[in-house]
Amino acid sequence: MIKSRHILYGAGALATLYGVSYFLKLNRFSQELETVTNASIHKITLQGIELQVDVTLKNPSGGSVKVKQPFVKIVYNDNTIASSQMQNVNIEVPKFSEVKMEPIRINIGFLTLATKVPALLKEYRDKGQISIVVKTITTINDKLPYTKTDNITLGSGKKA
Repeated sequence: MIKSRHILYGAGALATLYGVSYFLKLNRFSQELETVTNASIHKITLQGIELQVDVTLKNPSGGSVKVKQPFVKIVYNDNTIASSQMQNVNIEVPKFSEVKMEPIRINIGFLTLATKVPALLKEYRDKGQISIVVKTITTINDKLPYTKTDNITLGSGKKA
């Protein structure tokens, strides 16, 4: 009886130690994983503006990592004005390497801009550029959430 109890305690301690070490490793990945995000106006149509968001995932660690296709939100003055489609796709980022993802395209209709964020249109007319926040949200190895926020300026600086 006593021996089996000791074996159970030992197995439980090993499982706990393994679990803690696994989550510490994931936490290190989340701190080391780097995303480089660039946004640009891809095209302007009668319906609105299509933004292109380019994301590069960089893994400077010694272990490979799986990252979900990032979900991207475009924010202006704390208002979400558009977001990307959700995709349940894993992207493998090998150790000590980087992966440039397919461009993420986000459509923003003129009606949405005029009703949700008229200040954005005014800023563009006055300055010829706009400052937006791009939030990149993903999950590492299906377990650890990862979010990065980038301030990006769009436009040439010529008044419209």
